Amino acid sequence: MKQRLITAGIMCIIFIPLIIIGKLPFEIAVAILSCLGVKELIDRKEKDTKIPLIIKIFSILSVGLLTFCSDALLPCLALIILLIFIPMIFIKSDEYNYEVASFLYGSIVFVGIGFYTISNIRIRSLDEFLYLLLITVLTDSFAYIGGKLIGKHKLIPRVSPNKTIEGSVIGTIVGIVIPSIYYLFMIDPGLNMFIIITITLLISVLSQLGDLLFSSIKRYYKVKDFSNLFPGHGGILDRFDSLLVASIVYTIIKTLFL
Repeated sequence: MKQRLITAGIMCIIFIPLIIIGKLPFEIAVAILSCLGVKELIDRKEKDTKIPLIIKIFSILSVGLLTFCSDALLPCLALIILLIFIPMIFIKSDEYNYEVASFLYGSIVFVGIGFYTISNIRIRSLDEFLYLLLITVLTDSFAYIGGKLIGKHKLIPRVSPNKTIEGSVIGTIVGIVIPSIYYLFMIDPGLNMFIIITITLLISVLSQLGDLLFSSIKRYYKVKDFSNLFPGHGGILDRFDSLLVASIVYTIIKTLFL
């Protein structure tokens, strides 16, 4: 617990100023996080299959590129296809093949798009970014607290044996109420409260599913954490899993409906 608190304090000292400042420093920080996140997935994959160094470099640089692609998202994704799949022609199939290339491309797109949306949301609006942080942090924290206090029924034990239905419900409730009030007063006072609650509910639930998704990946590779970058907390994908999914969901809602 002491180690977790120390690490959390250091993370706050580093990330809070970057969130407040925003702009290029925040974009650079997010690009670094995305590169480290994909490296974590590559490291897990290499437990089974060795990946050529040049391909790993292409993959890590590609996901960093996505953070800065702004309005050129589609061309960037097309360029990454070439970088990841074309080398199959020149590398022996037992060293690099379609299965590995597909894994890398999927990892790059998922992690890259997730951090891309995080960066875009913060650059556009600090309040919208804080709204998403409130949803993910409160949902996760109170799901943990609620599960410890009254949790009896396992949510999906084969994926995450410690999560409970009771904890998830409590986390969702708290993760809706406070962020919805924040959205109403700080972002769009004119938006119907029912719509705000519905959006917040959707993000809260899907952020929990994002957490479970990354837990299932860890289960598949038989690891407790993606890395030990943050002692006591795990790696990049352990800490940012819920926010990645929440940011993607919010971007879709914002683009199509708000």
